[in-house]
Amino acid sequence: MPVSSKTLGVMIYVDNHPSMLQEFEWIYKSWIHSGNWTTSDLIVVHHPAIAHALPLHEEGIVGVPCLPFATPGSAFEGYHFMNSIGCLSGPHIDEIALRYPYLLRTDADVFLTKHLVDFRPSYPVHGRGHYHHSADFRETMVDFCRRHGVPHHNHFGCGHSLLARAHLVVHLLRRQIHWCEVLLREFGHDPANWGTWPGWFRGVSSMYAAEIAAQEAGNDFIWLGRERILDVESFCQEKIDNLVFHIHAVHTDDFFSKSEYRKGAYDSADVDALDPSFINQYCHWLAAVSVDEVKRRAGYPH
Repeated sequence: MPVSSKTLGVMIYVDNHPSMLQEFEWIYKSWIHSGNWTTSDLIVVHHPAIAHALPLHEEGIVGVPCLPFATPGSAFEGYHFMNSIGCLSGPHIDEIALRYPYLLRTDADVFLTKHLVDFRPSYPVHGRGHYHHSADFRETMVDFCRRHGVPHHNHFGCGHSLLARAHLVVHLLRRQIHWCEVLLREFGHDPANWGTWPGWFRGVSSMYAAEIAAQEAGNDFIWLGRERILDVESFCQEKIDNLVFHIHAVHTDDFFSKSEYRKGAYDSADVDALDPSFINQYCHWLAAVSVDEVKRRAGYPH
C-alpha cells in the first residue's frame, strides 16, 4: 500500500451488521460533502464478510479486514463495544495508521464538517463522553485509578473520540484495550455486579478505559488536551460554527436522533427543505440524501 499524501487518517470499525453499514454511509457521505476527502483518508477496519458492501476501490478509502475482537473465550466476550476499539489496534493496522501525521479515532455514526478539512491541532482534541455526570461515577473512577496506581487529574468525560498526532492515538488505543480488560475483570461475570446507567456501569467500560489511559499519560492528553470539542450531539439546533468539526449521532427523543430516524419518524419530512447549516438538519440531510447526489454536488471524482 503506497504512502498517502493525506495528513489525517479517520479510523473507524464497521462490523457485519446492517446498522453499521448504514452508519458507514453517513460518515462516508459527510467525508465527501464536507471536502474532507481532499485532505484525509477513511481508514475502514471492517469485518471481512462486508468487503463487497464498502467502496474499497476508491482512492482515499483504506480497507483493513479484521474479525471481531470480542470473541467467545476472550477477556471481552459479550462486550461487543470493544470491537470499535480493539480492531483499531494491532499489527494489522498500526503500521498503516502511523503513516499519517494525525489520526481521528471515532465511531462510524458520525458526520464530519468542513471545519475538519484543515484542522490539525497542536494538542490532542477530545470528544464528549456523557458518562461522567453522576457522583457515583466520579467517585468510583477516582478510586479505581487510585487502586491501580494511575493519577486522576479530575478531568472527566474525555473517553470518546480523539484527534491527535498519530503516535499518541496508537498509544492510547493500546492502553485503552488494557484498561478495558482490567475493568471487565473487576465487573466480573455476574450481571448483578455490572451497575446501572448513569452510575458506574459495565456497559460503557470502553469509554472509561479511554479516560483512564488519558489520565495515565496526563502530560500528553490532559494538561495539554482540549476537551469536549468532538462528538457534538446530533440533536443540537444551533448553526455549525467554526468549532463544530465532528457530530455524533445519538439516541434521543429530540431531532436528530439516529434511533428515531431508523424507526421512520422523519420519513414525511421534506429533505429539500432542510437547512444543512444547522447541526441537526445537517445530520438529517446527510442521512437521507443519496450517495450519488452527495458525490454530484461535491464534484467527487470516484
